[in-house]
Order: sequence, then structure tokens, then C-alpha cells
Amino acid sequence: MIDLDTARQEVERGPRNSFSASFAALFDRQGADALHRSGGEHHLTASCLVIDPVTEAVLLNHHRKAGLWGQFGGHLESVDTSLHDAARREAEEESGLRPLARVTADPIDVHVHDLSAAFGTCTRHFDVVFAAQASTDDSPNVSEESFDVAWFALDRLPADLMPDLPDRLPGLFRSAVSALNSHA
Repeated sequence: MIDLDTARQEVERGPRNSFSASFAALFDRQGADALHRSGGEHHLTASCLVIDPVTEAVLLNHHRKAGLWGQFGGHLESVDTSLHDAARREAEEESGLRPLARVTADPIDVHVHDLSAAFGTCTRHFDVVFAAQASTDDSPNVSEESFDVAWFALDRLPADLMPDLPDRLPGLFRSAVSALNSHA
């Protein structure tokens, strides 16, 4: 399982934004409990935005609990030795695309969002977002956590996206392309 120092270091390698201080406060307040779903109603998650830079498309899942479209992601598990590993695992499990060969080494975003009652005792996720490259020629598979998985052109996104994604997605896409190109 990932340790607190590794999580702190990975978050610090991500971009600085209005949520960055919230992550430090979470780690200081909860310590290693922040890494576990059972550690409290606020905890860390890892996600992965899968993109096709050639067609300017994103691969999204229609999340079963949220009832909305978003990037792949979820809670950290005992097999995860880093947030990067957790983001890759979540994207591969939820998209059916294995292996995802190109995943950013560092996060492209850090974000905090509140959750609906459908998520039970989880009320807020501190999400560390990585990016991966795939092709719209790749055929994803729907996992038990999703209603559907589909490619969307950036200019033809579904109406029922996670609440903050319509504003964030263009910037996340640009950050993903830049990060993936810098490690090519």
C-alpha cells in the first residue's frame, strides 16, 4: 500500500492550484488515514483522464453511483504503491484497455469535490488526476462500476458530465497533451 510520504511527494509534483493547500491540510489532519476509504469521510482518490490527442477525444465512463460521465478513478487499494499506480489500475479496470502504455509520470491536476449521498460515508474526495493516451480505434469495455464507457470529441461532450467537468475538461485535455508530449 502507498505510504503517506509517497502520496505527499506525488501531490507536490502536481500543478499548484487553489486545491493544493487542501491536500496538505488533509495529510496533516488525518495522516495515513487520508489514504484509506475507511479513514474517514474525506480521503484521497486517484483518477486518470484517457485521451486521444490525434482526434481530440476523451474516453469517459458513465459512473454507476454518480449517474454522470467522468474520468476513470477511485479509492486506493492495498496493491497500489503510488498514486500513479492507482490511477493506472483504475483506468485499466474501468475502461478495459490493458495495458495503458502511456501514463503521465506526474499528476496533471489535483482537485477536491463533494459527493452525493449515493456514495455512502464518503462525502469528499481529494482527487489526484493523471492522464493516459489511447486511441479512439481502441475498443473499451464496460466494468461493473459503469453504465457505459465511450469516446467523446471535446466539442461533442455528453450533457450529463460531472458538475465541474464542463469547465475543467478543456484545460485538463491541454495539460494531458502537454504532459504526454514532454515524456514522449
